[in-house]
Order: sequence, then C-alpha cells, then structure tokens
Amino acid sequence: MNKHTLKVLTDISERKETIIEQVKLKIKQEQPLQRRRHWPNRVITLTITCAILFFIASQLTKPENKLQAIIDTTTLASLFDTKVKGTDITYSQHFQIADHLNARKNLEFYHPLKGYEAMQEVAAAMGNAIHPIEPGKLPFKANIQEVYAVTSEMVDGRLQTQLQFSYLQKSLDGNDQQFAIFSVTNVERNPLTSFYVNEDTSDLLGNKIKNEGMIGNSPLFHQIVPTEGGALAYNYYHFDVKNNKVSLASTTANELYTYHNGYVFHIAYLVNSNEEAMQKKMIGLVKEFILGHNDNATFPVLNNIK
Repeated sequence: MNKHTLKVLTDISERKETIIEQVKLKIKQEQPLQRRRHWPNRVITLTITCAILFFIASQLTKPENKLQAIIDTTTLASLFDTKVKGTDITYSQHFQIADHLNARKNLEFYHPLKGYEAMQEVAAAMGNAIHPIEPGKLPFKANIQEVYAVTSEMVDGRLQTQLQFSYLQKSLDGNDQQFAIFSVTNVERNPLTSFYVNEDTSDLLGNKIKNEGMIGNSPLFHQIVPTEGGALAYNYYHFDVKNNKVSLASTTANELYTYHNGYVFHIAYLVNSNEEAMQKKMIGLVKEFILGHNDNATFPVLNNIK
C-alpha cells in the first residue's frame, strides 16, 4: 500500500461521524416521500374494504330481503285439523320465475274453513300479518268466505304454509260469478329484490304489467286482463265435496303480486266492472289486506331493469 492510499483512508476515518450523520439525514428525507408514494394505494385499499364491509352489513340487516314470517303453527294446526286429498297447487304464472312456488314438495292439503270469523282467527295465528277485508267493503256480495291451507317443505326443511282467503259470489248453480282471492305464502327471502318493472313491461303474452307501488319503494305489480286477446290463466283452490279433495279452478282475472314482511302476496279479482275506478278501489283493498289501512297514495316506480 503506497503512501497516497494510506493518506486517503486516513482522511475517511477522520470524517466517519460526518458521513454517518449525512446518511441518516438522507434516509429521513426519503422516508416521507416513500410514505407519500404508498399513501394512495392505502387509501384505495381502505375504501374498497369499507365498501365490501358496508355491502355485507346492508345485506345482512336489510329486512325486506330476508325476513322470516312468524306463524303460530300450533294454532293453525288446531284450526286446520283435517287433512284431505289434493295434488295441484296455485302460484303466479308470471312470477313463478322469481318465487319458484310452482316447485313446492311434500304437500299437505287441509279442509277449508268457512266464514269471515275463521279468516280473523287465521289472521291472529299469523300475528296479524294480514288483515281480512270485511265482506261489506267489496264491490260485490260475497256470499261465500273460505280459507284454504296447503303446507310444503322449504329447501332447508322448514315448514312453508300457503293460505288462500277467498271471497266468492256464487250463483244458485254453484258457479263463481265474482270474486276477490288473496293468497299468502311465507318465503325464505324476497323474490323481488332484483325484479323490477315499469309501465312498458309485459307478461309472457305481451299484456302490460303496471307497478302500482306498495309502500316506500316496494312494488305492487298489477296484471290487467286485456279487453282483446289472451291472458295468462289464473288458478285458485276450491273444494270438491264429492271427492273430499282440494282441486283447482281456472279462469282469467286481474292479478296483483307483491312481497311484504316475509310473505309473498298473490291476489286476483274478477268483478263485473273493469274500469279504472274499480281497479283503484281493488288496489286500495289489497293494501288494506296487507298493511292494515287503505292507502291509495302514489309511490315512485322502481327503475326498469329488464
């Protein structure tokens, strides 16, 4: 090692502390910059995480999406205490793609109950989730009031109960001349979460479906029988006394469909007048049956998602 080299090493040794302090200062100056470079990524990550957590929480707490109906099955069993024969079930021809009530299994049929008082007793067993219409409020004389019960099994094994509240005007020969029929079925979840319509939506035959609005943003879908052309069949339960069996009657009628507090509601009415004023009256009665009050207020129509 020559003398010049030794001199250089000696000089570096003498400046050791100065060099160390300069390096420390350089590191401190670069750290905030690194933090600033990483900060946008952290903000994005935090935002996405919060959005995911918020979405999960909203889905878990949203009552209209998944709400278990409370039914006093013991009281219902005491009211509907006689099983009868039956094979065919009722459901909405159009909205079966949403609620799948056409695919129920392990069916049990029961002898129908008679009279408005029986309707009130069934409503009480349902925790007053429905409110039977007084027959005198209907636009026809309902000389028959009946309640049918059909039970089935949900996918998870829990009991599913469909109740049909029938107001019928029967002729002397037993034909149903006019009626209002309210079908109520407890379901696991809201089948209409992503099933919206507007004024331009049609059923499977091209007939218009209107959203009359239920309450808030909840829809109330209304299928009106056209004056010309075909309409989807409407089926409802009737009792075949001779064969001691619950059977189906089939016709065409104006239909309404909605979901509320754990239940699917499928209502149909056939009256002598199909004018707009009569339709509004029936919409009011449907809301009274579901909500407990006759509310004809106009609610906003949901966005159209086809």
